[in-house]
Amino acid sequence: MSNSLPKVEAFLAALKEQQFFQDANTQGSVLWYIGFYQTRAPNRRKLFRAAGFVLLFLSISLPFITQLFPKELQPQVASGLAWLIALVAAANSFFNWQKAWQLYTQTQLTLQFALSEWELSTAQARAAASDEEGVALLQAALQKLTTAVSEAVANETAQYFEGVKVPDVVQGKNGRF
Repeated sequence: MSNSLPKVEAFLAALKEQQFFQDANTQGSVLWYIGFYQTRAPNRRKLFRAAGFVLLFLSISLPFITQLFPKELQPQVASGLAWLIALVAAANSFFNWQKAWQLYTQTQLTLQFALSEWELSTAQARAAASDEEGVALLQAALQKLTTAVSEAVANETAQYFEGVKVPDVVQGKNGRF
């Protein structure tokens, strides 16, 4: 494509130098954020699904597994399996793998959509009737992109920490736990 709109091309060239528009290896770039969420979402999905499967399997099979052992060991086996069920359920609840999976996927898609909108806007700016119109389109699109990225990341982070709950410790009347 020819440089028919030099100010538009200069604007775009200047942006390519900014951290925000660098490659996926540059922390803080849009592509880095997309990659961050893209690599972490599947791990959270796997953890959530594995914990769910283990809970279902152990809960359903607890009586059957217990019956495989001699009568004198059955209480200990049942207790051990119950402890394992509680541990897996507590880990799933504490780490909130389902919500993390959802938030990471949602944020990744939001960022990809915002980047696609930006790319379409650059094409529109390059096709503008004048440099001034093209630069104005780019400025508006850049504002929209930076707002979308910062809001998506801030929202994911806020929701993540909102979901992390530390168990409450209750003190007795005498001040002891």
